[in-house]
Amino acid sequence: MKMSESTQPTYGREQFDAYLRSKNKRRTSERFAILQCAQTLGGHFNADQLRQALINTGYHVSIVTVYSTLELLVDSGLVLCHYFDGKCRLYECCATSQPSHHHLICTVCGRIKEMRDSEVDTIINNKHYPSFAQTSFTLNIYGVCRSCQNRRRRASKH
Repeated sequence: MKMSESTQPTYGREQFDAYLRSKNKRRTSERFAILQCAQTLGGHFNADQLRQALINTGYHVSIVTVYSTLELLVDSGLVLCHYFDGKCRLYECCATSQPSHHHLICTVCGRIKEMRDSEVDTIINNKHYPSFAQTSFTLNIYGVCRSCQNRRRRASKH
């Protein structure tokens, strides 16, 4: 069963269509379904999770199609690609209305928590670099989450 028209996110569809036209790329239903599904997932996801979500909605596409479309979505500015701790690629949709956020990444369990910090945003957004036009930024802070800290404390008591 596919998502009904009323539940499908619409932001970015026109931008993606214009991007595909400008690059002389085919505007296929699969590519738009992948965009739609990525938008409904929310948060961070990998290509396999996106493909599984598509299959769960009745849309069967190859993993190659998912990866190639994700590359186009990243290039078009609709999706960000993150390499957390050098492990695997995780993606996240960029809605223009989405507030800036950063990531707290647990080095023990791999959990990623989004956080906002307007002071950091202001500092970075007001910073100018010679011969460089900043378009965006992300901040990743690595450490140990509270759950893992508690687990370590409990384990050390035994």
